[in-house]
This record gives sequence, structure tokens and C-alpha cells, in this order.
Amino acid sequence: MYAQRKHSSPLSSINRTLLRLGIFLLLSLPVGAQSTTPAASLDPSNSFRWIHEASEPQLWRQIQLGFVDERAPDSPEQGQDSLDVYRYKYIQKVGVLNHSALVIIGQRPAKEITKETARDEYFAAYNFDFATQKKSPIEHAEVMWKWKFIKLAKFGPSSVPDITFTYYTCTGCEPEVLFTSLYFDSSKSAWQIRSWGDGNDPWWTAKEGLVVDMDLAASEEVFSFDCIYGILDLKGDGFQNVVMRCKEITLAEKGRAKVDDSTVVFGVSDGQFKPRRVTDPSEYLGLTLKVCKPTMHSWLCRLPGYMTATSEQNHPLDMEFPNAAPAARDFAHFRSITKTMSMNDVVHQCGIPDELGGSGIAIFIYHLDDGSLVAIGSTGPTGHLFYANHISPNGKSSEIFSPASQIELSPAVSPQPIKP
Repeated sequence: MYAQRKHSSPLSSINRTLLRLGIFLLLSLPVGAQSTTPAASLDPSNSFRWIHEASEPQLWRQIQLGFVDERAPDSPEQGQDSLDVYRYKYIQKVGVLNHSALVIIGQRPAKEITKETARDEYFAAYNFDFATQKKSPIEHAEVMWKWKFIKLAKFGPSSVPDITFTYYTCTGCEPEVLFTSLYFDSSKSAWQIRSWGDGNDPWWTAKEGLVVDMDLAASEEVFSFDCIYGILDLKGDGFQNVVMRCKEITLAEKGRAKVDDSTVVFGVSDGQFKPRRVTDPSEYLGLTLKVCKPTMHSWLCRLPGYMTATSEQNHPLDMEFPNAAPAARDFAHFRSITKTMSMNDVVHQCGIPDELGGSGIAIFIYHLDDGSLVAIGSTGPTGHLFYANHISPNGKSSEIFSPASQIELSPAVSPQPIKP
């Protein structure tokens, strides 16, 4: 059944005259004055851009009006900790693509950031459509602590770049730090979190992002987790890749270290964005050189390549020192090492090494509880020691005994560590 129309009384001649005059004036106004939607500000060229309140105030105003509820301050409940009440909410970043917008909303307990409140700020990502005024939270991007934009990246043939960033999974806990990106799904006219893996092989390739760092206090088995990553154009074709190398040391039964060194390259292959495992040491050491920067504090960047490519050396260590005790984790055990000792003597005093590297000579490596390393150069289990160095977490190397150190703390490519 159709709704009945309501009929009004006939217009008087005066009313008709006023109506015609109103229509004439409306048609005479500029297009922008006839609508509150700044259609002229929207870029139909399908190019992405960041906007700010000063650069495009009309679009920014629409975002403000569209996210009034999300920016409303929380009201404290009785007995609630003040740090859990988010009184200040703001628009942190807005990216525009035609009529679609990516909106990042920040929330913290107060507008002023103090040492006490710095860790209590989190961010949420939303899609917003200027044409329909509809908005929706982006899945897997609803709560992101310490959100940090990295750069725009072109991972595929799409003209729209990915937005890469990092964030913490929580604060006041044992967080993981994720690297991930948002890509624009043109079929849905919406931004989505890019999928990076299934979390199985290797485990740090999770669906919602790559685990690039973690709080080791959360694990009783993981002793060290050292990762580097970078966005590179490996083929020179204008499409970028994400290169990530992670070296994880876990303590198995009886404190024996197990080393897992995995490198994965993400990029477009056969029309799909997918990962590729790199197993050739010469290739992943070469990629390490491309990723590393002077500002990186990873051992993968500070040590020569022949001291980091050690994941295949667990078995040789077990064969050389079959009945050795677990490695000592305090430097006090290593202070009395002398140049007259053999590596067998060192193992008897300090336990079995965690890693075996080297180029020309064998380099035995111990990881200590304070994040430092002990590196000992030798011809093998029964031969004399060439050097023994203690390397602090900041990269400074000091000799445990003379002669001078043989270690240069700069990367170098070596296809395979030499077995003793």
C-alpha cells in the first residue's frame, strides 16, 4: 500500500512570486554555497594525501563533526584509577583518497603528556566516507598503543600506497611490538590491515602484523629476540618489499641454547603479496647489510656477518662438548679467562657456548643476562685462545686478556660460518 500524499491549499500569486524569486537566487549562488559538503575539495584523481586543519579546513571540519562521539571525554566512575579515564581524545591523523578518509583517533588521560601518562595513550583507526557520512572501525586496528607512522610504501601495482606503522599490543604488561600496514581495498572503498602470515612459520609472521620486538619477561624459554626490518626496492621495478630478519635464542632443557635465525622477504609475486623464506646465508647476510642503519642497535647490525650466521651450529657444539654444563650468564665467570687456556678449559669453567661462528677461526659466543656478549676466538676445543672479548649492550668491546681484539664491530658478509 502506498502512502497517501498530502495536498496543500493553492498558492496565492504573492507566494508564487516569492517562490520564483527564491529559486532564482538559489541558482545564482556559487556551487560551493549551495551545499555544506565541500565537493570541490575532494580530489577525483584517486591520489592519496594527508590533510590538516590548516591545509583543508572544510574537510577537517567534516571529520570533526563525524567523530563527535569518538572524541567525547570519558566520565570517571567511582574508584576508577585516573589513568584509566580518557579525558582527552583528538584527531591525530587524516588521510584522504577521493571520497574516502582514513582517520586515526588518539586517546589519553589528559591533554598534557607527563612521564606518568606517556604510556597510557592509544590510537584507533576508522574508515569515513564523505559522501555518505558513514564511518566504521578498522578490524585489528581498534586499540594500538604507541602508534607510530613510518612511511608510505608501494607494495604492488595499485596507485594507492600502503600506510606502514608500528604499535605496541599493550602497556603495563609484556607487550609485543608489531610492524604492519593499512592498504586500500578499492572494491569496498575502505582501508584494511594487510595480512602478513598465519603465525606458524615463522611464528612472528602474524595475520595482523610482524612481531619486531617483544618483552622477554613474558617468556621463560626465550632468552633473546633480535629483529631488524626495512622497506626496500629490491628489484628496482618501483615495487617495494619488506625484509625482516629475526634471530631468536631459546633455552631448552638443562639450559642449552637453541638458535633460530629466519629471514623473510614480503612482496608481490605472481600478482599476490606474499612471503618468501630466505635460507641462503649469503643472501640473508646481503639483505642484512641493506637493512642495517647506523642508528640500529641490533647485534645483527653491530657484529660481522660471520658472527651472526650461526643457526646451523648447534649440533657441532654438542658434538665438540657433549657433557658440558649450561652456559654461565654472569660476566664474573669469564673474568679469569687467560690466553694459556684452551676452549675446553673455558667450557669447563663457563659452560657450553650459545653460538659458534667464525671466518678462518672458530668464534664461540656467550649471551649474558645483562644483554652483553662474550666472544672467544680459538682454533678449536683443544687449541689455544686468540682473544676473548666482552661486548657491552651499547657495542663497546673490551679485552678480557691481551693481545688486542680481533673483532671489528661492523657488518661483513660471509657465506658460511666455519666449523672448528
